[in-house]
Amino acid sequence: MKKILFAVLRGAGVTRLAAWWHRDRTVFLCYHSVTKWPRPSRDELNLHVPLAVFVKHLDYLQSHCRVVSLGDYLAARESGRRLPDYAAVLTFDDGMRNFLTVVAPLMKERGLAATVFVITEKASERDNTRFDSEWTPLDSRRHLSWPEIRALAAAPGITIGSHSHTHPDLTALAEEEARAELRDSLAAIRKHTGEARPALAYPHGRAGVRVRELAEALGYSCALTGELGANDMRSDLFDLRRVVIAGDDDIATFAARVSGLTWWYDRARSFFRKLKSLAAADGARGPRAAKPSAHEGARFVQTKNPSPEPIPYLARSSSESPCAAARTSSPPAASLSAKSSP
Repeated sequence: MKKILFAVLRGAGVTRLAAWWHRDRTVFLCYHSVTKWPRPSRDELNLHVPLAVFVKHLDYLQSHCRVVSLGDYLAARESGRRLPDYAAVLTFDDGMRNFLTVVAPLMKERGLAATVFVITEKASERDNTRFDSEWTPLDSRRHLSWPEIRALAAAPGITIGSHSHTHPDLTALAEEEARAELRDSLAAIRKHTGEARPALAYPHGRAGVRVRELAEALGYSCALTGELGANDMRSDLFDLRRVVIAGDDDIATFAARVSGLTWWYDRARSFFRKLKSLAAADGARGPRAAKPSAHEGARFVQTKNPSPEPIPYLARSSSESPCAAARTSSPPAASLSAKSSP
């Protein structure tokens, strides 16, 4: 039903209208895992994006948007420079190994920039593994190691950010525990990549005022939430919004997310929920329900819900086999050359 609705709205020009209306804002896209496996049999949160689907997303972005780096956005904020209309930033949470073996080669091939947010404890667990950029079926279940992260940090267009040390809900921790999570992750990224002020993606997309203040005080450059929406030149740098991309987003659905059409839907849904809550309160049928975060909302709008693990691992099945890459064959795992100055 969702896909049919978005296809109809796209055909009627509503998606294009939404994109034009939001053209001066920068949309941050949030991916988690891009896999060469076909549609996984178990993906409760719908966050493993098949390679063929991801390539179609990139084709759409390069045809309809201007992909800029997170660093470009921050530099524009600092200098007061206006970014081009229809700007989009690519971000990847959890630091899955398939970022190295699937995503990074595509970024190099297309000349695109991306930021990957790593869980530093997970990286340390694989610290003794040797560097290998070849894809394996386990890459959707394993996290990046420090040797792999260092190679990515040296690659053109790729930046490394923090997704905390162990991926807890920071809002549920005592202040000192939250501080340690952010401090330890920041120190590890500085040590292994040389990035003095990396960006932060809050685990589970959650951050209250206290957590935002901690992130800023510790020296992060900015911090990204899971709240639905885009950002402009006045957005709080430690409360930046993103659009979570689902594994089954066809082009009509993806275009709706990128254009801001789903944001309009979310606002309408919130308005009608408020009316319903007021009516229930007036009728003495119980207390008014609190509005859930967009990060916890229905999959119709924002797909990621909190979970104890960063993302559920793909279930291995004998019936599953690597899917053919978009176009004709899987792109080769291109070597990651050292960054060169523009």
